[in-house]
Amino acid sequence: MVNAIVFEITNAGRQALASGAVKLSHVAVGAGRRSTTGSEVSLTNEVARAPIISGGVEPISHVLRFSADITATSNQSVFEVGVIAEGDLLFAIAGSNAMPFFTVCQTVDFAASFGISLSESDAAKVSVVSNNNYNKPLSVVENHLSPQNPHSQYLDTPRLQRLLDTALPIGYLYFSHSDINPKPLFDELLGVSTNWRRITGKIIVATDDSDGFIDTVGDTFGQKGMTTEAIGQRPQIYPLHTTHIWERI
Repeated sequence: MVNAIVFEITNAGRQALASGAVKLSHVAVGAGRRSTTGSEVSLTNEVARAPIISGGVEPISHVLRFSADITATSNQSVFEVGVIAEGDLLFAIAGSNAMPFFTVCQTVDFAASFGISLSESDAAKVSVVSNNNYNKPLSVVENHLSPQNPHSQYLDTPRLQRLLDTALPIGYLYFSHSDINPKPLFDELLGVSTNWRRITGKIIVATDDSDGFIDTVGDTFGQKGMTTEAIGQRPQIYPLHTTHIWERI
């Protein structure tokens, strides 16, 4: 079972953010079992420290992502992970008093990537002092992921939502001979959630701003049955064709 690493910004880290910019430089790991309170200034039992290879803050999510290549002098189960800022400040910490987060070995370099969720205001103050020469492959990966949209060839969800609102706006009518709600069809096709309601027993009439009777969306008029008031050259019958209509809501 995986023990998730969830960082908590320490009190000292928050004070540093309040005072100005913070530059993160190292990741430290320790063998001390612990729960975190935010008052920590160091790890309980630090066993290894490594420079941050590369990283940065994602502009949309405000998640700080960074990587480190950790080398230990002995085999150790890691129960605490600290993010160190310049000046040997413990900026953030994650701790476990049960199962370890991971294990570092004496003969194997441990390449790891981490993330810290920041507020928008804090994200603007945090930067990473990168050591790009320490682990080239990991550095390349982190640098690739640092732009706002590293995979521009893929349509991201916010852009797809804007496209959906343009092509299929709220109120869009979907005609079908099937009486099954098209929500599963559109959700699977578009990859986002949509909502539809069935329109029953109505003829859709376009609004007219200059006509006080039909200048508002959602008005209902008319009565059942066919009129006999047609005169002159007007046709006596208009063909009505029934089908199922669904409205996006």
